[in-house]
Amino acid sequence: MRLWLTVLVALLFASPAIAQQSFKVAVSGKPVILNFVYNTAPDCTNHGYAEVRIISQPQNGRVSVTRTTGFPTFPASNIRHVCNSRRVPGVEVRYTSRAGFLGTDYVSVESISPQGASFSRSYAITVK
Repeated sequence: MRLWLTVLVALLFASPAIAQQSFKVAVSGKPVILNFVYNTAPDCTNHGYAEVRIISQPQNGRVSVTRTTGFPTFPASNIRHVCNSRRVPGVEVRYTSRAGFLGTDYVSVESISPQGASFSRSYAITVK
């Protein structure tokens, strides 16, 4: 009985990757930014780049993953909120449909931070 309880507690408190669903709209053949992943310190310096992987490729377009700079979106309650007004290093995930495609495309992405946190997101992209 004690072993069963230990296994149950381990399963309940295991920390799998956080998974979310997002919805985007894109113009056919034009790029749209799906996500900008950053690891910013309170002084707005970079704490390392996330490893971003495409889990499932879109059927009607392509995804690019690029190190670049962008604007973070920290909430006002976060000490890093001051960084929202300046560009910080990060990884941009961008989708472009094939020219002429109209409809919905799907892609799944996983990000792993330098500290080992994992985050997965699936995108449903309506292409118009």
